[in-house]
Amino acid sequence: MKLKKGKAVEKMAKKHVARKKKKNAANVNVDEFLNLDFGNLGLADGQNGNSIHNKSSKNHMDDSEDSDLDEFQHKKSLWNLKDTDPEFFNYLKKNDAQLLDFNVDDEIDENENKDDSKHVPDYELQVPSDESDYETNKDRPEFSGDKTKVTLKLLKIWENEIQNDKSAASIKRLVDAFHGALETVSDSDKRTTQYKVEGGAIFNGIMQLCILYLPEAFGKFLKIQSETPIEAHKSKRFPKIKGLIKAYLHDLVKVLESVSSGDIIVLLLKHLHQMLPYSQSFSSLRKPLLRLLIKYWSTADEETVRVVAFLCIIKIATSQPFLIGNLQKTMYIKYVENAKFVSPSTLPGINFMRQSLVELYLIDCNFSYYNAFLYVRQLAIHLRKALTLKKKENFQAVYNWQFINSLRFWSELIALADKKTLLHNLEYPLIQITIGVIKLIPISRYFPLRFHCVKMLIKISKEAGTFIPSLPFITEVLEIYDFNRKHKVVSMKPMSLMCMLKVSKSQAQENGYKDAIIENVYELLLESAAKDSTEIYFPDMYIFCVIQIKEFLKKCQVGKYCRKIKQLLDKIEEGRKFIETERAKRVFDLSNMKEIEIWERSIKDAGTPVTKFYDTWLKFHESQQIKLLTQHEEVADFKVPTIKKTKRSNKQKNSEEDSDLEVPVEQMNKRLKKSAKSRKKLKTKNDENMKISTNDADIVEDIKDSDWE
Repeated sequence: MKLKKGKAVEKMAKKHVARKKKKNAANVNVDEFLNLDFGNLGLADGQNGNSIHNKSSKNHMDDSEDSDLDEFQHKKSLWNLKDTDPEFFNYLKKNDAQLLDFNVDDEIDENENKDDSKHVPDYELQVPSDESDYETNKDRPEFSGDKTKVTLKLLKIWENEIQNDKSAASIKRLVDAFHGALETVSDSDKRTTQYKVEGGAIFNGIMQLCILYLPEAFGKFLKIQSETPIEAHKSKRFPKIKGLIKAYLHDLVKVLESVSSGDIIVLLLKHLHQMLPYSQSFSSLRKPLLRLLIKYWSTADEETVRVVAFLCIIKIATSQPFLIGNLQKTMYIKYVENAKFVSPSTLPGINFMRQSLVELYLIDCNFSYYNAFLYVRQLAIHLRKALTLKKKENFQAVYNWQFINSLRFWSELIALADKKTLLHNLEYPLIQITIGVIKLIPISRYFPLRFHCVKMLIKISKEAGTFIPSLPFITEVLEIYDFNRKHKVVSMKPMSLMCMLKVSKSQAQENGYKDAIIENVYELLLESAAKDSTEIYFPDMYIFCVIQIKEFLKKCQVGKYCRKIKQLLDKIEEGRKFIETERAKRVFDLSNMKEIEIWERSIKDAGTPVTKFYDTWLKFHESQQIKLLTQHEEVADFKVPTIKKTKRSNKQKNSEEDSDLEVPVEQMNKRLKKSAKSRKKLKTKNDENMKISTNDADIVEDIKDSDWE
């Protein structure tokens, strides 16, 4: 360091000491320090260090006056500041330590120092520009000057500027105003911007300007074309507004964390979806941003919020593939946590989480294999403990909604996975786990759980094209359960097993439970038959199924159950005859699988009697299930009869089965007691009609064959 620099700094220190009584150096900010009167250095009035050459006469006078000063005296006087004015000494040491670094050698000759030529200081003062990196919230100093009050007129001016101005100045103003608006609603008294926001109209106006114009303004400044994928961090001008983008995204996350209105959350999430390409360079924003999005995806009350949050997550995952692994783990855990209880109100949200999570795992099936392997193995371990230890807590670890929903998620994922990927290798162990869950406790109270598992097997078989022997688990229900047993409780509404894994002892004694079992057996057999009715082996495969159904029809004495299962048997027989007729039209080479696949594809395109019937039935069935879940008034009431007596026509009197549908059992018994003739007529009826009229009051009318033709 040259002697010249030491002399100048000493003079600056002397001036500061003289003015210390007026202003404390510790309270001087950078701007005030730069505006000090550094006349001897030629730096006053905003001039830079090169202006020293332009004032040669004054500098020669200063040199002649200071040439006799001892360099060691300079060093001593400056280091004395450590004791006399420690605040200013620490300030110099912090901002430019080289000012205090004098490597003066004791053997230097004073005459050589006097003959030295003048040197320009080897440091230069840097004044921050308007386009420098914007300070984040943590780095912003507290603003203490006069504030600019934001008005509607000013917002109108800013709206014109943000659309036409190509510099970063208009962007900076809007970002500062957005931060100022957040400070007005925050609990902290600290203010870091020069803008003062008052009133809800001004607050909403600033929010509207940011949402409508900031994404486009950022794109224009960075010269990013809208047709191409946005890669903001690769733009040459990105460093100039990097701080602005970071500060704005930080504030936007804060707003999303504090908003409770669903409509506003959707609006802000859509805006965030536009801003996501600009967030790739800020690793500090990833964790709070993803935590917020996953929260909305898993727990939001409104479906639109969940959907938009998931779209943001997918955009982050596709643009930053290294985050997919952590996203899969975190979101799967959230799915399992929120799938603990299933009810008509929570079922739609759980279904959305499962289907959207499947889409996330399908982005890279080979990468997803490692996470899927761990979680499927975990399910297998729980099942193995239940089978070997046979303790209550081990059974409960398997027979719960979290386990079943996890099993359903993996079955849907593997069913949709490409057969060429690693993920498809988990198909066989997953099928074995599902079958093991069915066989764990094969009693009638757990029939709802069995039906859920059979649906998973049918879905895997249908989507993956894999043969799974699921028919025995359906027809076994017809053999295990005694449908002729009289029920002890009459339920006035049909029982839905969609949100049930088991039934209580009291529910098992209701007639609604028997109705629900028949409905599910009918549904699963029809779905399985529709899936297999286009295969060349369909007539041979369903021989045993037809035999078991006929055995059930011989044993069952309940008319409405017999009619329903008989309808299903007729459709299966019709499908078998159709395939046999089509097979007889040509000769097949069983070793030529391609020829067989082409024939099966043509049959599938043309349709079979079973598939046509199933498609029609499915539309009606889905509409009924939706009404049950949404608690629709017309279906929820199910025409529950009132105590008020109504007059019956002659047709209603002649039809005892129809009358049972209109009045409760208790009221019906009172009517029967009043009429001795009615009692005699009822006693003379056969056992089947007795059960239909008194014991098994049919609440829901059976579907007629004519409805599907």
